[in-house]
Amino acid sequence: MKATTKIDRCLSRRNGHLFIEDCDAVALVQQFGSPLYAVSEQQLRGNYRAFRDAFSHYWTEGPVQILPAMKANWILATRQILTDEGAGADIYSAGELHGVLRTGINPELVSVNGGGKSDEMLRQCIQAGVRITVEDVDEPARIDRIAGELNTTARIRFRVRPSFPGLWRLTDFSQEFASIDLGTQIYKSGVPQEHLAQLGRDVLKMKHVELTGFHFHGGRHHASLWYWTGVVTEYGRLIAEMSRAWGGYRPREIDIGGGFASHRDPMNKLGLRADVVKTCLSWPLQLVVKLLGRQPGYFLLGQYLKHAAQKKPNTRPAPAIRDYARITVTHLRKALQENGMDTGGITLQVEPGRALYGDAGIHLTRVKSVKRQSRPLPLNWILTDTSQYFMSTVNMDFSLNDFIVANKTDAPAVQLADVVGQSCAGDRILPFVKVPELAPGDTIALLDAGAYLEVASSNFNALPRPATVLVNGDTAELIRRAETIEDLYSRDVLPRRLEAGRVAA
Repeated sequence: MKATTKIDRCLSRRNGHLFIEDCDAVALVQQFGSPLYAVSEQQLRGNYRAFRDAFSHYWTEGPVQILPAMKANWILATRQILTDEGAGADIYSAGELHGVLRTGINPELVSVNGGGKSDEMLRQCIQAGVRITVEDVDEPARIDRIAGELNTTARIRFRVRPSFPGLWRLTDFSQEFASIDLGTQIYKSGVPQEHLAQLGRDVLKMKHVELTGFHFHGGRHHASLWYWTGVVTEYGRLIAEMSRAWGGYRPREIDIGGGFASHRDPMNKLGLRADVVKTCLSWPLQLVVKLLGRQPGYFLLGQYLKHAAQKKPNTRPAPAIRDYARITVTHLRKALQENGMDTGGITLQVEPGRALYGDAGIHLTRVKSVKRQSRPLPLNWILTDTSQYFMSTVNMDFSLNDFIVANKTDAPAVQLADVVGQSCAGDRILPFVKVPELAPGDTIALLDAGAYLEVASSNFNALPRPATVLVNGDTAELIRRAETIEDLYSRDVLPRRLEAGRVAA
């Protein structure tokens, strides 16, 4: 009889092995190679339905549209799953537009965000019939001109920049000591408030542009419901203010963007801000090495590393999707209605990214070697065949992903070690974490790897990027092949004058 312990919807422990749905993670590595990304189809579908059902339950005024952020995972197979579910899309680039349209999506459910759009990009958007989210003050006039040339009407909405004086807590977006309010002000996106009143009046007079509503995306500044209460309250006030300034304009759609945390919430859990303080405090200990001599100095420093430097993955789960929906809808409705706006019939749009894709994926990597040092400081390194360059959230989001040794799920954690990657950089994927006794060939699974990792990976040290498989029940299918060394150099062009010295491969 199998001993099974459920971890979440798609992950479980079975007789010492990690399973994603009904596939043994160790067997996936044996079949498809290591390192490897694996995505659970059922988790992805379930997350989408959870967002759809929760926001539809609380927003009863009109339709709810979920527009997943394609930037979080633009693999065509994962996007096709969401299109088949009826999802829209938040996209940012011509490449993402090309990809999402290939899935047969309803163009009216596509929001094209981003500043600095070229005329060619605007022309593609208008011809495709997608929503254009305006971020630059010159955009509406250019859209009106191009739509006129095409003898059609372009549908746009403004991405706005509310101020949030009540959001005083530290932002998770940065390791600087900056409030959420300051973080949102510094962030580049959206039309500055001082331009909105006149710009809206101008747009409402344009012949070839239809203004459908408002858009705001703050991003993952804070996991709490407190953050979302403040965001939608100020956003609702700004919507009502602009509607009055435009002569009683009433939006057809309001997009609240994304920034919801995935439930294990690894973002900004490396604790780098705290490390600044800790390392300042440890600096005198480092000087003790010189003042007291090698042996006592290193002993004290080793004790500090042992007791103060250990990192632990987050154990405080983020709010449930239903709670995010309840808070955002309740306070958005309240802000709009208190400022004189009738909310009946308005479509609510939501753009989840990491909360939708994150826990649907894992990243699997094999241990290549184990290195131990006892002097002058006791240190351990677990060298794997992946890299921080395949784990972009380590650098971008300061994430500390939870992890499981896939072939030793019941083994106790007995030693402090750095789990490192194979590049020549420091490549500290899991710094100073407690791990079981490990050996070459063991497989480590990094959890919450479905968002931003694969799509932002790079080729430092000319490392080919890993494959991705889609798991559905007990079946796994390749949905993005691993790169080859030939792929790495396929874009290179050797000038003719240099070919004479070329060494044949």
